[in-house]
Amino acid sequence: MLVLDTTSVPPADRAEAFQTTVSANCSTSAATFADPADVRAEVHAFELGSTKVLTIDASGTTLRRTPRMARAMDRQEIALALPLRAGNHMLWEREDRVFGPRDMILVDLAAPYVYRWPAGGASYAFHVDVDELGLPVDAVRSAARELRASPLYPLVRDHVTRVTTGAGTLRVSTAAADVGAATVKLMRALVLSAAGDSRRLGEAMHASTAARVQAYVRAHLRDPDLTPARIAAANGISVRTLYKVYEALGTSLEGSVIEQRLDGAKADLVAPVRGHHSIAAIARSWGFRDASYFARRFGRAFGVSPRQWRATGTGAAAPGAASRRRSRSAAPPELTPDRRAQPGGRMA
Repeated sequence: MLVLDTTSVPPADRAEAFQTTVSANCSTSAATFADPADVRAEVHAFELGSTKVLTIDASGTTLRRTPRMARAMDRQEIALALPLRAGNHMLWEREDRVFGPRDMILVDLAAPYVYRWPAGGASYAFHVDVDELGLPVDAVRSAARELRASPLYPLVRDHVTRVTTGAGTLRVSTAAADVGAATVKLMRALVLSAAGDSRRLGEAMHASTAARVQAYVRAHLRDPDLTPARIAAANGISVRTLYKVYEALGTSLEGSVIEQRLDGAKADLVAPVRGHHSIAAIARSWGFRDASYFARRFGRAFGVSPRQWRATGTGAAAPGAASRRRSRSAAPPELTPDRRAQPGGRMA
């Protein structure tokens, strides 16, 4: 939810309002601004089960957490922060680093730090309690400096980017808690990998297999060449194991991919920025090569055609559509079990 929009606060009170909001939702810190007379900020906080997403879009800002503030903390949280736009500076223990829009910052929010960004900057972060992460703080601090050394870095970064930028939608979905829990598993594996803790990494990688696979699939949904073989190889497992992962989740790989693609296409069909795109182009952008196949699957899932949905924006589902949608995880008639089992088979 929106917890602060300085446009609704008198200019003289904006700095204090920002200070109070960040300290209440993130960690106690002293905020200063590049232009104290023109403080502009928008802050959102979203709960995903026991985890939290905090997004800050603001004018030039510095957040300073002093040693005294750190010692007064009675709760310890760890965050994965994303600069998203310009270069953000993080200073801890006299080490100053600049992180760009494609970087990720692992932060112990109970430790002293100085975090700043320029005018028009932003910080989107995923927060988890250190107890839930289940790792010693020393491992977190060690991993923070070597995060990019982990082979999981690109996967986790892309996943956390999608979680933080889409938290408003995720928060009201039935999957909110599951997404939060899956992100914690990925975060744990990332930290252990970057910290070089091989003893616990194997266990963490096994525990995070489903989360890693699902994160990879979400990150590549729009790729028409997304195949079981490619997904398995990217996650270091066999195709047989990949199918077992989805069986354990109570669904099928193919059904899950098609369902997510249909949901994405459904949203794009009524998105104002996609108004000039044809239905066929939107279908292709979500990995559907065949427009007729897309229309059949869309109608089966939502009870209306893509054209009807785009025309009304509400597309009241026909009777039985809900039950058809719930059964989409089953193998579709167009693909036989033999074809689905082929490692290189496409899923749309």
